[in-house]
Amino acid sequence: MKKIDLKKLDISVYTETLKNGLEIYLVPFEDKKRYFITYATRYGSTTTEFMPDGSKTFEKVPNGVAHFLEHKMFEQESGEDPFEFFSKSGSYVNASTGFENTRYICSGTNNFEENLRYLLKFVNTPYFTDQNVEKEKGIIIEEVNMYKDDPESALDDLSRKAVFNKDNHRIDIGGEVEDVVSIKKEDLYLCYENFYTPKNMFVLIVGNIDVSNTLNILKEELENRENKYKELPKIKDVDEKYSVCKKRVIAKYNVEVPKISYNLKLKLEDLKIKDKFVLDCYLNIILKTLFGSTSLFNEKGFEKELFSDYYFDFDFIDKYAVINLVFETNKINELLESITNTLKNRKEILNEEDFNRAIKVSISNRIKSTCYIDSIVSSLYSDLINYDKIIDNKIEVLRNLKYIEVLDVSNRIDIDNNSIVCIVPKNYKDFELET
Repeated sequence: MKKIDLKKLDISVYTETLKNGLEIYLVPFEDKKRYFITYATRYGSTTTEFMPDGSKTFEKVPNGVAHFLEHKMFEQESGEDPFEFFSKSGSYVNASTGFENTRYICSGTNNFEENLRYLLKFVNTPYFTDQNVEKEKGIIIEEVNMYKDDPESALDDLSRKAVFNKDNHRIDIGGEVEDVVSIKKEDLYLCYENFYTPKNMFVLIVGNIDVSNTLNILKEELENRENKYKELPKIKDVDEKYSVCKKRVIAKYNVEVPKISYNLKLKLEDLKIKDKFVLDCYLNIILKTLFGSTSLFNEKGFEKELFSDYYFDFDFIDKYAVINLVFETNKINELLESITNTLKNRKEILNEEDFNRAIKVSISNRIKSTCYIDSIVSSLYSDLINYDKIIDNKIEVLRNLKYIEVLDVSNRIDIDNNSIVCIVPKNYKDFELET
């Protein structure tokens, strides 16, 4: 196996790609009691139209198929329930579907080999029938409706629909009710056969494991898996234009305090940093300096009671970066004015002293996170999904960031390409969002 040392973090990742294309990443720790297994495919909800290898036509499946497929993988032909199997040894099992990936996880302190073999087995043996697909629809429709009733999920949904024009990120991971109703077992098998293939999957295991023994188990279980298709399918491109779909959205909802989402849609090419991890670091520093817990925005905002709670994040989505700031507030337009002023004055706010302090904090946080298996798993998984590789020199990258470059990235942020979404109580008086 190839050994990747994560520099300055005292962590080694052992990796090998099997002959069928499946990637293996093993991270042993002698001083940990737990292990954490991830079996993942680089396939999520946004992929709904594709051309299988050898075909000349595109196949279109309903929205929500990836999420539905994740649910159905837990139903075995034998009738055995994977949740019951893992609970017998006190182990944890779950799965999740994202926009670009689906993963199945297991964590525990004992029965490692048995749990590993079982997890691989149930993900590798789909069992879909007309009857069990129909039975699942009611469960998933209930889940879809539950998220629609949740204010935070509703705000996120409206925000994505406001930002994106055609890109499938505007669609809920679970799809709409009518999508779920239309799903057939043939859709599930088609997506499974095209995307749950070794070339599109990887195993990541972190914790108290023996590398050699674990590799042998993985080879026994996975090396002879055959692809139905020799190559991965061609994904249909979507022509997503730069401008946001809607500048302002107001919706009445069952909330006591209004919630707003302030979104910026940026072209990656305009930011001029080709290395996405380096750009990730710069955007993190910019947002934390402008809106973080020690920022002037935060201090004045609490003094003036502009918000009770807030958070911010960003995602790289195809050729765009989308920044998202979410607040609870009773002073909507005053808060928006504060956000706008902060963004307009970002050149003055981003001083070199705060920049250097932010780098030190980021380095410290990354070092501290290595004490926890879940944090290590999250970091490595994020690397594999977002960058298609393990970033082994994150501390070095952080130390080499330049103040002049963070200023340049900040100056290139187009603050005019924004979308503001507001959810207000149903009895809220009518108002307009100031621009």
